[in-house]
Amino acid sequence: MSVMLSLGNFKFSISTASYSELVKTWKWNWSSQTLIGRSDRLQVIGKAPVSITLTGEVMPLFNNAGLNQIENLAKLGDEMKPQMLISGVGDVLGHWVILSVSERSSKFMKGGFARIQAFSIEILFYEHQI
Repeated sequence: MSVMLSLGNFKFSISTASYSELVKTWKWNWSSQTLIGRSDRLQVIGKAPVSITLTGEVMPLFNNAGLNQIENLAKLGDEMKPQMLISGVGDVLGHWVILSVSERSSKFMKGGFARIQAFSIEILFYEHQI
């Protein structure tokens, strides 16, 4: 099994949940002070944590991936604690927290089982405070 990315004990791969898009976002927080008759004055108040959104699909019948891959991600989020993120080549990317997991199912079979489960997960970098 070739791992694309590991978040805690969850491994993103073709055999589990394969993401097709990774979006990394950097943000800076600015506050504005309203001035009469002039444009607002802006002041930077800090840098927001980096976020990553992964979107992809699970094919439950492919390589016996099963129907519980996205639910397993949600259970990892239920732990409500930072998880280590490691790239597929072994680079340690630090601790991240799960903000959200969503699932969209389609192409149903007899019994209501989905052939395709699309997912999205948003994670946020967790910086340890010293």
